[in-house]
Amino acid sequence: MENLSIHHLAMFMDSEIFILPEEKKFIVDKKSNPLPYPEPKQELNLVEDPENKSMSLDYEGGFGKGVLVVYQGQSLDPELHELLFKILNAVGCSLKDIALTSSESLESTSHQSVMAMNPNKMILFGNFRHDIMMHKKSNYEIINDEGVEYLFADDLKILFENINLKKLLWSELQVLFNITQKQK
Repeated sequence: MENLSIHHLAMFMDSEIFILPEEKKFIVDKKSNPLPYPEPKQELNLVEDPENKSMSLDYEGGFGKGVLVVYQGQSLDPELHELLFKILNAVGCSLKDIALTSSESLESTSHQSVMAMNPNKMILFGNFRHDIMMHKKSNYEIINDEGVEYLFADDLKILFENINLKKLLWSELQVLFNITQKQK
């Protein structure tokens, strides 16, 4: 079965097969392993689109509630990780509910790939180069575009040191997650 081409596999598969650019190196060269029968005249052309950067976003978490959280940088320091998860716990989210990713991972992914994940809410900490940033008008303001709610905030490093910004973030998170204050 490993000697069959995509054309031959398509004869008994009912869904399309896609070859990702990063998987091209695993495709066996036709000359090194010829088939005992002639190849079909129709060939599959792999076209790389320079605009389409990566096929999927690398993230941690279960994405159960459809909340995408992006932090600036490559990784989180332990104190910033703790701050982020305190914030998420306050709005009733854990790692199983969100998709947590870095800005570096997001920047290597196309806007279409992110939107294909179908997030309900996006919380973006910091500034980075990605098409998602075109939705940003100002920090701590919820933007609703095509059914996705965006909340832009300062970098977690800045939030960690500034209590007033934490208060601004908390007030917007209450609106974003429909949290009402318990009456005493």
